[in-house]
Amino acid sequence: MSESSPPEPIPEPSRRDADANTSTMALLTDQFSALLGAVNALNVTMNGVKSTLVDHGTKFDVLIRDALKNDQPYDEKALDDESTCLALYDMVVAKTKEKAEEWNGTIDVTLIFIALFSAVLTAFLVPATQALLPSSNDSSPSSNTNSTSDPNSNSTQTLPPLPARSDEIVCALYYLSLITAIVIAVLCALGRQWVRKLSIRPDVATWKSRTIWHVERMRRAERWIKALMEVLYWLLLASIGLFMTGLLFQLRNLATSFEGKATILLATWEVGVVLAGGIAATMIGTTYHAVRYEASVFEGLVSRAIVGDINVGLAKGLKSGYGQMRKSISRGWGKIGGVVLMDRLKGRWEMIGELVGFKREEGRAADESIDKSWRRRARKSLRKAFDWMKICRIKVNRNSKDELMNAYLELIADASDPILLERAAASFRYRDWVQHGDGSIDQLSKVLSRLMATDTSFRVRETVNAQISRFSAWIPERRELMKEKRKDRSDQDRWAREGDRFWMARSKEREEEARREQEEQPRAIQLTEFLISQRKDQVSRGFTPTWENCTDVLDLLSLPFDKFIAKCLCINNHNIDLGDHQQIFLYSVDHCIDLLLDAKKPDDVTRILSHLDLFSAVRSFVLANSYYPFYDRVLKLIIGDRTTEVLRFLNEFLSTPREWSDVDSGGASAVFLIAAGSPSHFPSDLYVSPIIAHLGRHPSWWNWREASDALIAYLVQCDISTLSDPAGIHHFLQQCVHLELRPPPFTYPDEIRRAIQETREAALTLVHRHEAFFAPFTIPLPPSPPLSASDNAISPSGQDSDLDFALLSDYDDPEQVTSLPIHTLDGSTDPVIAPIEVSHSGIPSTSAALSPTDHHVVDMTDTEI
Repeated sequence: MSESSPPEPIPEPSRRDADANTSTMALLTDQFSALLGAVNALNVTMNGVKSTLVDHGTKFDVLIRDALKNDQPYDEKALDDESTCLALYDMVVAKTKEKAEEWNGTIDVTLIFIALFSAVLTAFLVPATQALLPSSNDSSPSSNTNSTSDPNSNSTQTLPPLPARSDEIVCALYYLSLITAIVIAVLCALGRQWVRKLSIRPDVATWKSRTIWHVERMRRAERWIKALMEVLYWLLLASIGLFMTGLLFQLRNLATSFEGKATILLATWEVGVVLAGGIAATMIGTTYHAVRYEASVFEGLVSRAIVGDINVGLAKGLKSGYGQMRKSISRGWGKIGGVVLMDRLKGRWEMIGELVGFKREEGRAADESIDKSWRRRARKSLRKAFDWMKICRIKVNRNSKDELMNAYLELIADASDPILLERAAASFRYRDWVQHGDGSIDQLSKVLSRLMATDTSFRVRETVNAQISRFSAWIPERRELMKEKRKDRSDQDRWAREGDRFWMARSKEREEEARREQEEQPRAIQLTEFLISQRKDQVSRGFTPTWENCTDVLDLLSLPFDKFIAKCLCINNHNIDLGDHQQIFLYSVDHCIDLLLDAKKPDDVTRILSHLDLFSAVRSFVLANSYYPFYDRVLKLIIGDRTTEVLRFLNEFLSTPREWSDVDSGGASAVFLIAAGSPSHFPSDLYVSPIIAHLGRHPSWWNWREASDALIAYLVQCDISTLSDPAGIHHFLQQCVHLELRPPPFTYPDEIRRAIQETREAALTLVHRHEAFFAPFTIPLPPSPPLSASDNAISPSGQDSDLDFALLSDYDDPEQVTSLPIHTLDGSTDPVIAPIEVSHSGIPSTSAALSPTDHHVVDMTDTEI
């Protein structure tokens, strides 16, 4: 092996390239580091921008929520919500203050007048009293006939003689007037105290209890205070009258003095006693009211002590003071030897008993028996008294939702402060009125008028409008709950009949619950009728609410008006009875035509129709009980350019068997003609056998010519042998050749319509051309009759009786058509069956009976085909 050679030296150019690569890599590394630093700095900046945008977005959401808050309805609250009850309490306090200010004003004026009147009365009373006494100049020993002697002294006291009777009367009248004025002042002071108590906050826990308490106290006190105002008025008049009588009597009589008993003054005293007794009777009556009724404005210390509620205020202090005093007396009695003295007296009594023949034990037993008997009677009497108090006292049902609902309606109806109204509006719910209201629609109407007034906010009005949909959603839930409760009550009644005492004791509760549930149904219907009556459109008048359809009716009423009209255009597609569907449908179409199209507002009609479901609307027009030609204006807008879809839907819809006796035949014909267009065009893959068969069995006087012309054109172009209903096709061709339709009432009484001449000829040609195809379903037809000069009006008397033939009814089997007797080509005839008449039930009228020679004329006024 050769020795390893030394490494070859690196060429100089290669070394330079390596240095260049090294410098390039270093430069790229520096640039990448700078770029990475820039990206990091950008990330920091973007994070700051992101946090700023998120913060701004959060604030923007808050601003949007605050901006839209006034346009949104309030969140639903319970009737006993504290914020609502606080608003109600403020309302009732404000209402109470208004009345209290009025009463206080009357009392203040009365007090001021009585003060001035008493001063004037006193100025007259003092001289009148002095006139009763003899003057010092008239008194002398010789003239004094009445005297009394003091046994302890030798002096003699002389009494003045009796005054004149007239002076007594005047003085009595003045005194009576002054006594009456004092009575008025006392009543004013009492009334001022009672009115002041009306504004005192009740000492109860919640705002709901305070509201009910205050409302009840105001209701129970109002009539008494009004009576007090009347009493003050008449007493004031009486006082003035007494004063004026005395003044006039004084002017007429002069004072004279007589000896004898002053009976008038005694009578005056008795009258004053009676008036004072009247004050006492008033106090007793008010105390009885406070005992009888809870939350009475006349409540005081005495009434609280009577009912046992004395552990408050001054009464509590008196009770504790009485206890301390009793303890002190007992200790003092013990210190002075009272116990020993009583024992001695008891021993003396026993000794006396033994002397008179009683044993000590028997006497003690008799005393104890008497003592126990007395105590039992006392306890029994007290127990009966307190039981009577509990039974007879009328308490405030502070937890009653019925009372709260009635107070809510009353206060909302009379509320004058929009701010307080805003706070309480969230608790307005129709369901609460149905369950807990008093059934007064007038009161509810006042509440709605107040809530929808111009001074309330948009949010309050939206809250009221939203209650219709909320009430509609509540009714199904309530129905299910009522079913469950009825089932539970049935089980509980069964258990009670089996002897379960627990459920037997609650029979009245179940009866009350059942009664309240029974009242809810008519009230829900009454409320729905009221909501319908509040609407100004004629469409809503056609609804007839029942317990079964209330939800559907309310769902429609809660919609915006455009959607409401759109839904009413589809009313005939409803399976549930909502009322007069014919009226609802008529006025819905009329709204679109008269109010919008004729007013040149097609955009509004387009907005209404944008809410429609095409096929639901088409079914509604087809199933209309009464169809008028002007409906076509709206129907064309509904179908628009979706004619192919409508034709396919109509073909499928008419292929389903159903009862057509109560349906106007004009609806299906109009839908077909509008969808087919003019000139008619049909999809190549569509076979309209169901449409042909239906229109043949249910022709319409309004558009029979157009419908027959369009369908004959279709049959001429297609291969009849491929159609699925040969019997229906053959029947239609018969109708085209022979059918004459009498006009509906109140239209054109002399215009009897039939297919045009070309259509009749084409139909007859098709029948003969496909005679073999129709052979299983019919026998040959007679030749076409000669035509009259005009196809627009054909006189019934000018027709050949050979045109008579029998029509298929709704329930005839097409395969049994051969059994129907018709005319044959050879002139032989089977017995003729009178033709079935086509109806047009939309126009109410009675049709004239057909003459025997007019059997070939079909009357449009009957109800069955």
